[in-house]
Parts: sequence; structure tokens; C-alpha cells
Amino acid sequence: MSEKLRIKGAPARVSVMQGFVPLRALWANDDAPYPSEHAARWALRKLRDELAEAGAVALHRNRLMVHPERFAAVVERAALSAYVERTAKNG
Repeated sequence: MSEKLRIKGAPARVSVMQGFVPLRALWANDDAPYPSEHAARWALRKLRDELAEAGAVALHRNRLMVHPERFAAVVERAALSAYVERTAKNG
């Protein structure tokens, strides 16, 4: 009796954290944006407020998840701001 209960009109599968991936995706792949876990976690600490505000990080079932596109947008803005600040000082 392993029949699954089906609710008429309900989708077959519901994705709760659509677009989010485990944190390790930031360093575990060959094309990952960070070379190591340490580097990824450093960026996460440094940009914590901005990442949270952008909805780029989430805690689901006690696992830290990231939304790669949102995360990349925050990192890009931070890099551009850092460049502007540095060139203004040396200007």
C-alpha cells in the first residue's frame, strides 16, 4: 500500500526554495566564483547585511542556502563601490 495521496489540481512537486542552492555551490564546482570555502564564507561575513537585504541568502532546515544570481549582483555592486572608493582616495 504505497500509493501516494494526490490532491486534485495540486502540482506534482513543490519547490520550496526555488532558485536557491547549498552554500557549497560557491566553491565546490570548477566554475565556482570562490576558490575555497574560506573565501566564500569571508565574502558572506563581509556582505552579510547586503546579501540578506537582497534576498540572496536564506536559512532553510538549518542549512545555509544562496541564490546565485542575487548573490552575484550584491558582490558586483560591492566590487564597483570598492573601486569607486579606492580611486576617489587616490584621485
